[in-house]
Amino acid sequence: MQAGDGIVYSSLNTLIRLKAQVAALQRAKKHAKASTSGGYRTVFKGRGMDFAESRPYQAGDDIRTIDWRVTARSGKVHTKVFQEERERPVMLWVDMRPSMYFATRGRFKSVLAAEVAALLVWKTIEAGDRVGGFVQSSHHCGELKPSHTRGAALHLLRSIADTTQLQPTAQTALNLLDDSWGRLRRVASAGTQVLIISDFRQTTPAALRQLALMSQHCELGLIHIQDPFEAQMPANLNGKLRLTDGRNSLWMLLQQRFRERYAERSSLQLKQLKQFARRYRMSFLTLSTDMNTTERLRLLARGIA
Repeated sequence: MQAGDGIVYSSLNTLIRLKAQVAALQRAKKHAKASTSGGYRTVFKGRGMDFAESRPYQAGDDIRTIDWRVTARSGKVHTKVFQEERERPVMLWVDMRPSMYFATRGRFKSVLAAEVAALLVWKTIEAGDRVGGFVQSSHHCGELKPSHTRGAALHLLRSIADTTQLQPTAQTALNLLDDSWGRLRRVASAGTQVLIISDFRQTTPAALRQLALMSQHCELGLIHIQDPFEAQMPANLNGKLRLTDGRNSLWMLLQQRFRERYAERSSLQLKQLKQFARRYRMSFLTLSTDMNTTERLRLLARGIA
């Protein structure tokens, strides 16, 4: 592993190695909640493995599906209806906008987002489901349609890894999330599990409306990526804060009241995001850049996986 890999950027090899953590994620899931058996059922009924209900026989029904017990009991011919099982597509939306290239502890938010996405990709592939995704940078949105092949998974992970190594531009369009989530809503088919991995900065009411509309036909999960500094400034700064982009530095003098307002605003924004997720029945969890692997797997298993 080269210097900086897993801290300021992600390599494809690192994301591939995360496949080994899927087993630990599954164990954490069983510990967090009772596991369920079987695949993901749809509302479409037809000839399949699982019995759904009995109904009166109709012309054209297969006589092999006649429910003889109900027929004998009711005196009218009934047929069995089966519920099909089919794979559930999973779509990831991975945030690689400029605000994600930041950290004060642990790793960059962009790196954490990449690692979380990789875990979910490998988990989905091992479950036999199809996975695809959007990788959103400041100037481009790469899209990969859902597929269950390892080659497609590697293509998605390569796109994510390559994007973490790009030099982000200073600004992004204000309506970027509106457009990107609107595009995601249009391509996500009914029943798709959509997981948004982002710090949710510059989220507008119009962008949130796209998620709300998407929740009407998809199962949404919001994975909030955060650095501890974004929640609250450390108390040991002695009134001084140094900011750097790796080339230039800036010193700021901070007053106590400014720190308090900063923490209050951060807390309010997180509260509003949680309320939005609850209102539209989306799963929600926050992952911090300073979390260790065990804690991250535990929270993922409890909140999303």
